[in-house]
Amino acid sequence: GGQLRHARSRLPVARADATALPLATGAVSAVVCVLAHTDMPDYPAAIAEAARVLAPGGRLVHVGVHPCYVGAFADRSEPERIVIDGGYASREHTLRSWNSVGVRARVGAWHLPLADLLNAVAAAGLVVTRVVESGSGPVPDALAIAATKPR
Repeated sequence: GGQLRHARSRLPVARADATALPLATGAVSAVVCVLAHTDMPDYPAAIAEAARVLAPGGRLVHVGVHPCYVGAFADRSEPERIVIDGGYASREHTLRSWNSVGVRARVGAWHLPLADLLNAVAAAGLVVTRVVESGSGPVPDALAIAATKPR
């Protein structure tokens, strides 16, 4: 609520479900999702909705935790060596975390494997134009994807 009140004096805002945006088809030139894909149960549906509201030539930018190296399945207790377990394939909400005092241990997260994330963009009819991995250590902890809607 507070962020929307602050933004309302600067630009049009709406509070809505990411899978049912109150926007006309082709209404916006850009959609940005920052650090949110682990907080929703159906990110592919949100990507499809983003594609719907994008104008031809519009751009989607996704920035989030790296789906291969950050999650309940990834033991990041040693920054130089991330240990991945079989939970990588899980697509369920979990409170499990390598860090028992972190936010994910308290509120949980949804996981989407890398292939599912990229396939959601393609299935929505968007074309990936750039993928960037980065982070605070030798193993990336962030993933960014830029995609465009064909004209």
